[in-house]
Amino acid sequence: MTRPGLEMCAAVLAAALLSAFGAPGMPPPMRAEGAAPAAPSSAAPLPALQGPLNVTADELTVDNTGTQLTARGHVRLTYAAGVATANMLRLRRAERTAEFTGNAVITDPQGKAAGDAVTIAFTAANQISRITMAGAASAETKDYALQGDHIVADRASGRLVADGHITLFAAPDLIVNGDRVVYTQSDHYGVVSGHVVASNRLGRILGDSVEFFQQRQQATVHGPVTAEVYGATITGGLAQVDFAKSNAVFSEHVQVIRRQGTLTADRVTILYKTRRFIAEGATHAHFTELESDTP
Repeated sequence: MTRPGLEMCAAVLAAALLSAFGAPGMPPPMRAEGAAPAAPSSAAPLPALQGPLNVTADELTVDNTGTQLTARGHVRLTYAAGVATANMLRLRRAERTAEFTGNAVITDPQGKAAGDAVTIAFTAANQISRITMAGAASAETKDYALQGDHIVADRASGRLVADGHITLFAAPDLIVNGDRVVYTQSDHYGVVSGHVVASNRLGRILGDSVEFFQQRQQATVHGPVTAEVYGATITGGLAQVDFAKSNAVFSEHVQVIRRQGTLTADRVTILYKTRRFIAEGATHAHFTELESDTP
């Protein structure tokens, strides 16, 4: 059993170290002579401490140089705009980093980050500058959710890079799998590369890489490209998808294979809403069946 008041003691020790986060070498504030020590408060989930960061845990230690703090068991850290929880925390004063391990979750107004191990790098104002997630890593914002083996979110540059077994979810129902994702928030632009599979309720497209233009609600799939939709297999060198208009345009030696036959063309447009194919340019069709229940 944890002794009553242990969380408060841990938080006070943390405050002494963390207040020096913003002013290296400065000692913790002294209590005024004759003032009574502060009593633990059971009403608030975190003590009201002076200083930019607060920590509570079952066990907390500070090394003899006063530069590293280690917290174990039900760790909870609050900073300027968010909360982080984990099984263990190592806070390094010189590097201005907080290393969380074991069910690590960081939540603030910009989104949520999680992983088996998560490292936060803080600015001088104790704002997050970079988050590194490893092992069952995930990142969520209002625009997307991302899973992978390793994710680095650089908030200073607005750039996110994820590697290994990538799964990207984007509204309303788009799912993209690949080996690597690079996303730039300021440009609302991202690239998924390596064995890419993009799918939604209408079908799926396979390619070498996919460029996403979030504000325009468009994507370009670089090939060779293979799509599966309405019982047809479509191959080509390039596919341009417009999610707002619900269509996709395939180009560069396009071939459409269905049970009824094979069609080749310079350009093929899929109109998803009306379930139609439009072939343009040098077009050739070979029919094996003339009757069909589907368009």
